[in-house]
Amino acid sequence: MRALARSPAKARAVVPEEVELCEGDITERASIDAAVKGVELVFHAAGMPEQWQRDDSIFDRVNRGGTQNVLGAARDAGVRRVVYTSTMDVFAAPPGGTLTEEALDEGDKPTAYERSKQAADREAVRVEKEGGLEVVHICPAAVYGPSPVHVGLNSFFIKLLNRQSPLLPPGGLSVVYVDGCAKAHLAAAEVGVSGERYLVADTHLSNEELAREIIAQSDLRRVPKTAPPWLMKGFARGAEAVAKVFGVDPLIAEGQLHFLQWDVRVDSGKAQRVLGFVPFSLADGIALTIADLRRQGLVPR
Repeated sequence: MRALARSPAKARAVVPEEVELCEGDITERASIDAAVKGVELVFHAAGMPEQWQRDDSIFDRVNRGGTQNVLGAARDAGVRRVVYTSTMDVFAAPPGGTLTEEALDEGDKPTAYERSKQAADREAVRVEKEGGLEVVHICPAAVYGPSPVHVGLNSFFIKLLNRQSPLLPPGGLSVVYVDGCAKAHLAAAEVGVSGERYLVADTHLSNEELAREIIAQSDLRRVPKTAPPWLMKGFARGAEAVAKVFGVDPLIAEGQLHFLQWDVRVDSGKAQRVLGFVPFSLADGIALTIADLRRQGLVPR
């Protein structure tokens, strides 16, 4: 078993000893060529998941370009199958609607992150159709759970539990616990159909409902109020402007706000039928996530 890591020294702290570490970067094709040599199966889960960067071009360079490199290297090395981590964002539904695998969004999404994932999805489809490599797409909802890094939904836990969220953003989201998402990837390697996409999500809830569930398992007692959309939109725009000047991350980016106000549900029926995906208990997932954040000293005990 082998893993690609930009910093093998840092990766060794979280990767089991029996896993061989190969130094490389998905934006550097030569390093991937070395990593996939003699490999039968590749899990391509690397990418830029944030909704904001000072330089938007990094999303295309990492998500689309990186996918092109990984799949090209895998095909040239004679790899049999790649399980590609896509996203729920490549599908279409009206705000508050439901996503299914049949409704791929053919139009351009409004954020650089989403457009880069659409482009990466098209790249994966192109390579699979050309032949010589099986490609299965796993399309997760917002992933949360114990992790050595914390972006996306985990950052919501951290800000809330550290009392850094005076107001909640409007909207909601579908979520999936990390262990269930990982098991879906493993199942895709065994029984997934090449060329098929599989949405995975445990449940859908509003930001206020999520905050209540987190606070119920903490020492906090008050759920922050939900900000009106117009106020949060203006705040996000201003936060991004300040972030670009001072080189810091915005408290909330316009892309994040757009995603939350999209507020769509994910139908994971196909993954349940084909991959045996089982939605994880939200209460248990939150408890395990908080325990890990406390272990890392990122939130109060």
